[in-house]
Amino acid sequence: MHSTAEQMTRAGRGVMCRLRRMIARFSPDSLLARLILIFSASFFVLLFLTSIYAGESRHFYFMRALMADRTRRMAETALLLDASTPETRFALREQLNSRGFVVHFSSIRPLVVIQNEELREVSELMEFMLNRSLTQVYENTPHLGHKLGERSQLGVKRIASLAVSHLNLPSPMEAFWKSVVQYFVSQPKRRPGPSVYQATAVIPLRDGTWVVIEDSSPGYPPMPAFPFTSILAIEAFFVIVSLLAFALCVKPLRRLARAAEQFGRDVPGTPELPETGPTEVREAAQAFNRMQKSIRDFLDERERMLAAVSHDLRTPLTRMRLRVEALDESQRGPLQKDISELQQIMDTTIDIARSKSEAVTMVDVASLIESLVEDRQDMGQPIQLEERLQDPEVLFAIAPLSARPLSMKRCLANLMDNALRYGGRVVVGVEERGPMLAVTISDSGPGIPEADLEKVFEPFYRLERSRSRSTGGTGLGLSIARSMARMHDGDVVLENRPEGGLRATATFRRK
Repeated sequence: MHSTAEQMTRAGRGVMCRLRRMIARFSPDSLLARLILIFSASFFVLLFLTSIYAGESRHFYFMRALMADRTRRMAETALLLDASTPETRFALREQLNSRGFVVHFSSIRPLVVIQNEELREVSELMEFMLNRSLTQVYENTPHLGHKLGERSQLGVKRIASLAVSHLNLPSPMEAFWKSVVQYFVSQPKRRPGPSVYQATAVIPLRDGTWVVIEDSSPGYPPMPAFPFTSILAIEAFFVIVSLLAFALCVKPLRRLARAAEQFGRDVPGTPELPETGPTEVREAAQAFNRMQKSIRDFLDERERMLAAVSHDLRTPLTRMRLRVEALDESQRGPLQKDISELQQIMDTTIDIARSKSEAVTMVDVASLIESLVEDRQDMGQPIQLEERLQDPEVLFAIAPLSARPLSMKRCLANLMDNALRYGGRVVVGVEERGPMLAVTISDSGPGIPEADLEKVFEPFYRLERSRSRSTGGTGLGLSIARSMARMHDGDVVLENRPEGGLRATATFRRK
């Protein structure tokens, strides 16, 4: 018993998990789309249920009006025949007979049988309304009413009988599905509908004659169709209004997201958010502005602290260099190398700290790359631009880029120095890749094992065989290059060239 309950609980949890996964799969990612979907679906269900309820009410009142109209006509016909002489009844009958309304006479009471049990309740209701109509019209005719009372005292039961044999009033759900099919499948021409109902009534007259009335009402208008088109029109209007309303509500969130993204790329150049709008929007903008100020103050304080540390370290390092000069040659070399490495690490740390607070300006990419290459060529290093960029018209056709100039320069310089240090001959290329500017730096060295192509971006990570401290460097070059490229919505990717060597591709997004 206990295990069965546990199995049912697990099965229920599984169904709920699958339902949540299905909802998550088909639900849109956008907050605006989700709000519109939820409210529109809820409003559509409300409209649908309201229309069903209205259809039920319309169905009831339509039947009541139909019955009241037809029974009133039958009662007035009986009154007219009862007030006429037997000689004139046949002439009146011919005048009363019309399409769907036929009058007969009988000397004995005809038997009225309800053939369809589903219509028994409708028949009994319409029979009650017919007798009530007869009572009303006879009471409004004093001389017939007096004679009727006398005949009633003699024991003559003047009670009319009625049976409905056909009823063509669709239920609200039937009308709904019919409207859906007609809306999406076809729009047939409007034709007169079939008879709404068919009924047979038997009414006694004061002289003992029985009037048989067959009423089919073929010209009576059918029930109106389900208002499917109206529901769609109202739903479309609600979706449009919801789109405008929710767009205004979501707009501050999008503005906040764009400001946060811009702040991540350009800390000092991001303006404060306007503190306007509803209370919640103002509070979010105020909190974001306070966060911006705190981060700026922290970065400024860190830069000042690092600058102070750098300034304070320069004096001891200078004294160490002077003292090292007094040492023997065998002892001087290692100490000078350690001092240079300390100086390089200190400068790298300061550059990283300053890169975040650097302002964004327009950078002449062609001049920047050309100067970096020429500086290294002047030092006798094997580096050059690729063949097509050696044409000045092609090189200076590269459009300027909105970037942090020192950060971009440091990124490319680190990649070039890294390639020259470990890869031998280096070729630099530039190309446009949609919204991205790609700078490729290819070397002819041994390359990097595939498993280490991402690990080399970790700070202080070194390859044992091809990269050691004896070759120089701090182990931060690639890490700093990737960090500075990502500040420009780009990246640095390494790949081994099929012909040998390594290719580093630095991308920068054009604003």
